[in-house]
Amino acid sequence: MKKTLSLIIVLALVISMLAACASNSSNTGVADEKAGDSNQATTDTTNNQDQDEDTEDQSSGEVVEFTYYRPRLNRNNITDYDDALWVQELEKRMNVKINFMGPSSGDDYNQAVNILLAAGDYPDAVYMNWNNYNGGLRAAIDDGIVVDVSANEEYKQLMPTWFGLLEENEQLRRAVTLDDGTSALFCHIENELKRGAYAGYAIRKDWLDNVGLDVPTTIDELYTALKAFKEQDANGNGDKDDEIPMTDDSGKGLINFLMAAWGLRYNMPYIDPDTGKMTYWTEYKDGQAFTDFLTTMKKWYDEGLIDPEFASQDGSAKEAKITSDQAGFFFAYTGNYAFWSDALKTHNPDKADAIELYGMVPVTGPAGKPYTANDAHVRYAASNEGTCVTATAEENGTIEAILKLFDYMYTEEGSEIINWGVEGVSYTKDADGNRTWTEAVTNDPEFSFSDKVFEFALPTWGSWPKVMSYDAFASIELTTDESARAHENYWQADTGLLVPPLMMNQDEAEEYNQIMTDVNTAIDEVFIGVIVGTKSLDEIPALLEKVENMGIQRAIEIYQGVYDRYMAK
Repeated sequence: MKKTLSLIIVLALVISMLAACASNSSNTGVADEKAGDSNQATTDTTNNQDQDEDTEDQSSGEVVEFTYYRPRLNRNNITDYDDALWVQELEKRMNVKINFMGPSSGDDYNQAVNILLAAGDYPDAVYMNWNNYNGGLRAAIDDGIVVDVSANEEYKQLMPTWFGLLEENEQLRRAVTLDDGTSALFCHIENELKRGAYAGYAIRKDWLDNVGLDVPTTIDELYTALKAFKEQDANGNGDKDDEIPMTDDSGKGLINFLMAAWGLRYNMPYIDPDTGKMTYWTEYKDGQAFTDFLTTMKKWYDEGLIDPEFASQDGSAKEAKITSDQAGFFFAYTGNYAFWSDALKTHNPDKADAIELYGMVPVTGPAGKPYTANDAHVRYAASNEGTCVTATAEENGTIEAILKLFDYMYTEEGSEIINWGVEGVSYTKDADGNRTWTEAVTNDPEFSFSDKVFEFALPTWGSWPKVMSYDAFASIELTTDESARAHENYWQADTGLLVPPLMMNQDEAEEYNQIMTDVNTAIDEVFIGVIVGTKSLDEIPALLEKVENMGIQRAIEIYQGVYDRYMAK
């Protein structure tokens, strides 16, 4: 793509890419993982014997400035990455100055970045989900926007840590390279897959105690518990009508995770647990599992077990019901437990000692195993979503400094700076290497620990070239017995439905997205309606036939081909 474009061409590209963004955002590469061996995605980032010396050399000389387009930080206490200690430390050590660009997190980033790229005047480095570029990462390289670092031996020599990791670990190499082995995207990678067990569902254990039941392990037991919550004043406040046995929000997190018990994933191809081949939730067991799931959810809704506002309320409204002692069963991240538990105890000081949130092992249903819908369980890397260096960096002469910086960020030393900040300022380390946050992070009079930490480090977020730290994650997310137990229980889930992040070529993406946009729209028009009663169960057969006629089998065939190529890398 040339740097100078006529207005007509720019407008045409913008329209094309916005259309691709709209369709790709929910359909391309959304199935993130594959159930496989439990090998860690990275084995050792200490293969740079001259790391300290190289960093010293890099910190002398003229500062190299470069532009980097990505979403802003936008926390309560810090809005720009420029002000983060870890960024400043990396800049100092690598003798660079990063000029951040990009919209606030509330804006439509996909739209903004596609318009930026279409205009032809782009920064030195760009972060995005490259499946949302028309034709994917391969097209961005072919269009002359993204630099194929792996095709240039001099560039590869600047990144010994990164390319060493790709040589050492097959799962990581599959996750971050294109079909032909191209490496042009730099994303966060996992040092321990267990870190991904941060999402699932929770139940009020004290409510179960009040109604004399154990934690459910099956769909039938869950139904019994929800019925008891509805009928037996489970919260013990004397009002039998104020309990909401099961709640969710418009993101449908709980519904999406619960349907895995039927062997289903929401609006995405996935592994058929019976055949090992790709399927789709309207196709699995010839649509019978889809029908059975909706029939069950409708029954629960009709019996008052599901919050009538589950599909329309936002996360804040759902959270208010949880923390006001109204909701008994709900979707929960590990990071939710501490706040929700404290809020519940504040709301019910007389019952504070009894209140207990219990993160569950996924219940087993008709599919026969405790399946999870959490793709992060088997995500070795962000894969499709990360930072690429652009042709602008080559033109400006900044590419060498950028590649050296990114490579340093994957080293043990560099990742420690990103995940923990600066030793002696934001954390201390004992003789055994155990790290502890300092009071500068944990004891701020104005901001919470979970906000304050972002001034110093990035312990729980990916979206940067880095190796994620399990210990840093645990220090933020697993601070209570309840959150630690939830994490362990979430990790016990079966990952047999999950698919790794896949990258389609341009022709595949265009055909696949054209089919799936129509298919998913048709399903969404019926799905929630059947549950809440605005649509009839009798409409499901016609829906299944409609999906077939829209070409779902061809979409599955495309996805299977992409998956087969991924496995053959």
